[in-house]
Amino acid sequence: MKHSKLLKIIFAGTPDFSAKHLIQIIRAKYKIVGVLTKTDKPSGRGKLILESPVKKIAKKHKIPIFQPEIENITQLHTQLYELHADLMIVVSYGLILPENILNMFPLGCINVHASLLPRWRGATPIQSAILYGDSITGISIIKMEKGVDTGKILCSSSCKIKNTDTSASLQDKLSIISYKTTLLALKMLSLSYDHYVSQSKLITYSSKIKKQDAQLNWSKDAIILERCIRAFNPWPISFFKIDNKLIRVWKANVIMQYHNNIYKEGEIILINKNGLQIQTKRNVLNIIKLQLPGKTIMHAHNLKNFKKKFLIPRVQLV
Repeated sequence: MKHSKLLKIIFAGTPDFSAKHLIQIIRAKYKIVGVLTKTDKPSGRGKLILESPVKKIAKKHKIPIFQPEIENITQLHTQLYELHADLMIVVSYGLILPENILNMFPLGCINVHASLLPRWRGATPIQSAILYGDSITGISIIKMEKGVDTGKILCSSSCKIKNTDTSASLQDKLSIISYKTTLLALKMLSLSYDHYVSQSKLITYSSKIKKQDAQLNWSKDAIILERCIRAFNPWPISFFKIDNKLIRVWKANVIMQYHNNIYKEGEIILINKNGLQIQTKRNVLNIIKLQLPGKTIMHAHNLKNFKKKFLIPRVQLV
């Protein structure tokens, strides 16, 4: 029987998704000898300098913290080498690591990716899985190399996607199986079991999301728009405009439509207790929760209380 080796680990991550992994690795009694996280950034109207969730955890546990800028990350090699770590774990770090760092650890660098690779390589795998109507996704632990998400797979776990999942709810589900899968990977490596499997050639890519990507296009099928609303929740939030006013959409469903000879794409059909119903290229989008400028999120039927000429049936939206 093989005996496990006490691994010395450098952890690289930035958002809350990463912080949850760091907490679990610390609780599992692995030795974290250093943490990489993105530099502190000003946030909000007051431009307050905020520390990343990962940095807060590292400070609490008195772990050395490194926050290199992208232009000088290559120079970090010497500082990390002096920590004598066995491997690095990367979970949503946010910066591309140079080869001189990827290749410096005896057990290499492993990356936690939120998809079943090679499906949805890239920056937005969770959103892409919802946008394209996938029924299943998961977590892949891969050995990092020069290419983006191209490395061999050490282990993976799957997760079902419900037709009500938003990016927020799916990330919550994935975070639970993700840190469990990460701990499994660490156990395998501590036992010197490093049997990596090459990815298949069935590759798809996920792109970075911009705010304008979230604008609802009524010339698309309502089924696609409903997926967009879930995929872009909690960011950047789907929207449409009326009289140049931006209306955010938080929740919707689809009313299947087999014949339409009356309404044009983008026309409001009616507002009732079920929501705000809008004609699309195919089927009807029923908006349930929305947010007017300067207002809180509300049920769409409350629009009846607003004496606005543009929120009446037969008005065409953009």
